[in-house]
Amino acid sequence: MSKSDDISFNGGKRHLSEDKLMAYLEGRLSPEEQHEVELWLENEGMESDAVEGLMQIGAQETRHSVSRLNHKLRQQTSGKKRKRKYLKNDHWGWLAVAVVLLLAILAYIAIRYSIKVK
Repeated sequence: MSKSDDISFNGGKRHLSEDKLMAYLEGRLSPEEQHEVELWLENEGMESDAVEGLMQIGAQETRHSVSRLNHKLRQQTSGKKRKRKYLKNDHWGWLAVAVVLLLAILAYIAIRYSIKVK
């Protein structure tokens, strides 16, 4: 199990491995290890609630959910970043900008001409 699969707590100073958490959920830990995890859960707010929820859905479903979430996260983080093209290759966008500028210039000339005529 790599460090990237560990669950950080206490400001990232200590880690709880995914394997240890799954063993806790399945009841495969020694009493000392179980006590250690329970002490950690006692000090953690959100993580404690999450583990309580995981205990209710069962270990097999938990493994499946974690695997599915990890897969989705890897897809999202390793995917190619979309390039923003804005008006780079947008010929209609450039045409619209040119038309607006042309109308602004014509309006300026018309206003200026109407002021001189009066």
